[in-house]
Amino acid sequence: MNFIDIITKSLWVIPSFFTFINGLGFIYMGYITNNRYWLLEGVIYELPWLLILLFTVLAPDIISFIYLGLFATVLQLVSIIRSFWVDYKYIKFLHNNEKYLPA
Repeated sequence: MNFIDIITKSLWVIPSFFTFINGLGFIYMGYITNNRYWLLEGVIYELPWLLILLFTVLAPDIISFIYLGLFATVLQLVSIIRSFWVDYKYIKFLHNNEKYLPA
């Protein structure tokens, strides 16, 4: 596996850095590798942003925005760290020419 392959296989990490789409990379990787835990992890990372949008329409309360915003920010930082960790494991499997077996 050459450097270009590693870069192209790791592009799914990029959405982790962007607000509102930080879980989409995990959803994509969960779908590609057939790993339901990564799918669920991606949904969990997206959940606070969806709740913020929902509360904007239903109950615009500043306190709930502050708490949800802090929670969403913490989850976004966790998703960035986790995406690099998961990508390292995924590339290691690809480099060893093994078939990826989901946990």
